[in-house]
Amino acid sequence: MCNRVAISSMDASSLISNKKHRNPHDREGKNESGIRICDLPDPILQLIISSLPTKEAVRTSVLSKRWEYLWMGISKIKLREGAPEKRQQFVDFVRRLLVDCDCSNLTKFSLSCKVGDGASEVNEWLRGFINPQIQELNLSFEGIEEPLVFPDHLFACATLTKFELSMQHIFKLPSSILFESLRILSLVYITFPDYSSTQRLFSGCPSLEELSLVNCNWVNVESVCISSPVLQKLMITEWREEDDDKFDEDDDIGGQNVSNCCNVVIVGTNLKSFSYDGHFCNDYFLYSSTSVINASIEVHALDFSDEDWESDVGYSVFKLLKALSNVERLSISEIALLAIDSTASLLGYLPLFCNLAELEVSGAASPIRLSCEAMLTILRNSPCLQVVHFHMFVINNAGRGLSA
Repeated sequence: MCNRVAISSMDASSLISNKKHRNPHDREGKNESGIRICDLPDPILQLIISSLPTKEAVRTSVLSKRWEYLWMGISKIKLREGAPEKRQQFVDFVRRLLVDCDCSNLTKFSLSCKVGDGASEVNEWLRGFINPQIQELNLSFEGIEEPLVFPDHLFACATLTKFELSMQHIFKLPSSILFESLRILSLVYITFPDYSSTQRLFSGCPSLEELSLVNCNWVNVESVCISSPVLQKLMITEWREEDDDKFDEDDDIGGQNVSNCCNVVIVGTNLKSFSYDGHFCNDYFLYSSTSVINASIEVHALDFSDEDWESDVGYSVFKLLKALSNVERLSISEIALLAIDSTASLLGYLPLFCNLAELEVSGAASPIRLSCEAMLTILRNSPCLQVVHFHMFVINNAGRGLSA
């Protein structure tokens, strides 16, 4: 029976390359089980074709008359622009897909390309490929000169479960947003437009389980609340580059200015994993976070002229540790611990980590110092601690290097 025949994407792909070399007396497409691939019904063949890279899926149209149009009903499309000199070939291929493919069948769509001055055409692609029944969406854009406009029906999509967006530009949002089934959301390099739109975005994801915010720009937002009743995993990354000229520009597209700090309130009723990696460009407040089991706080040194940076970071790390006192596994960078050391008054208020069983301390360019008071305090305040991992070198009070 057809539903018992397992045919991999390699089987379909090999049909193309082997067609010219096949013995005319061989039974066409016969596999080891004795069932020919041409005996399978069209829906099964379309599933097989959908598992191929998009260009290979289109190439199956040359196999036979029956296969000529099968690829047009594929459910997955992945488009990635290659070398700059092949830009026009890529554009022509996407245009052909948009005309020939039945986009109403798409459940997964991925597009990675440079936009440049072609925002209007990319907008047309987005309107064409993103149907109201899309389930997974992965979009990555570079070199954007004009804002991209996403179709309104995307923001009311009841079937979308995974949305990944990377672009260094404003994310234009409509007046109404409801991602009813969205479980995974990843936003990379985007600039949030304003408070109300940003709040609508995070409030419109009632089923969100995983959220990643990577080097996002909050310059237009003073405060926002991220609260999802089923949110389990939150990852925040925000890096600042000292020599990045955009960092000092107070505009909508460049890097975030230090004076435009956003207060990000996170209500983590069911949060299990929390990760922060960056320079604390913004202020983060964790509430109702006693459910967190795994936590990571990675802070990296900056040679900025701001003398208060270390103490400000120390207070930010302290606030997170207070909210994460129930964790079982904690990873923290030595710089984060040293930042707490710089504000000695905070040491006595570090919480008890009654459930902490595993602690990981990572160093940067310099060896880890076992004399760090913040680290010693955490060790003293962790009665159930079983394992301590040190990354890089460690130095004891005598200045001697120890193996980590």
